[in-house]
Amino acid sequence: MRYVVGYGPRQRGVDGVNLAATLARSSGATLDLVSVLPSDAPTFHRYSPDQAFNAEVEEQGREWLQDGLSRVPEDVRAEAHLRRADSITQGLLDSAVDPELGEAALIVIGTYHRVRSGRFGLGSLADALLHASAVPVALAPADYRAQPGVTRITCAVGTRPGNEVLFDNAVRLAGEWKVPLRLMSLVAVGEERRREWTHLAEQHAAALVDKARTGLPAEVPVTSVVGHGDSLEHAVEGLDFQDSEIVMIGSSRLAQPRRLFLGHSAGKIMRALPVPMIVWPRD
Repeated sequence: MRYVVGYGPRQRGVDGVNLAATLARSSGATLDLVSVLPSDAPTFHRYSPDQAFNAEVEEQGREWLQDGLSRVPEDVRAEAHLRRADSITQGLLDSAVDPELGEAALIVIGTYHRVRSGRFGLGSLADALLHASAVPVALAPADYRAQPGVTRITCAVGTRPGNEVLFDNAVRLAGEWKVPLRLMSLVAVGEERRREWTHLAEQHAAALVDKARTGLPAEVPVTSVVGHGDSLEHAVEGLDFQDSEIVMIGSSRLAQPRRLFLGHSAGKIMRALPVPMIVWPRD
């Protein structure tokens, strides 16, 4: 198993490596640190880069990767790769489905983009990946620190169809990593209907807890939690999260099969989360 980690010279590259190392310590995955350089394909443009420029850019990319490898903990295996592409997004997507290396289990990136520590700030790279990737994308909040491993998986569950794939994969990962699974429902309604909707969410989550337990070893605990508030952001902010846990969220129903599409609700949840998240493709 391998994770593709987008690496560059900025803080988001460091955050991505730290998250990838945390995940790898639980899963045993190998990290493929990837720096994407501009395409060196010849063109007829009068200002097309020449060989000397391409060589200089490549040397810079190798320096970035050496810096990235130096940040990987000794107990995590990692390799470095330079890739040429028309965009960083395309380079990471190509790396994730490389026919020689096999499909990656995750693309991991940092999201540091003019936000305060511990929050997500979607720049153009993260935004593009979250609307195009065929494999799950793991996102690190700003200034994320590597952890000894994942200590809990929180999976966002809803009542709408299409959430089954996310739920099944959350159960699978909790079993493989031997960590507790928490099923999270969010109720964002006014106070006049909050009690009714919270009760329905609790019933739905309890049924999923029973279902998850049938697919997990007895030593892996499963719990549920319901967050409520006037908005999704307030519902998330009212819950507790561990620094070493991850949150799993599914793609919007608007997503094409086997593709990500970060929906409006997921975007709101992400802005309130203080811990890393994995967005799972549809189907």
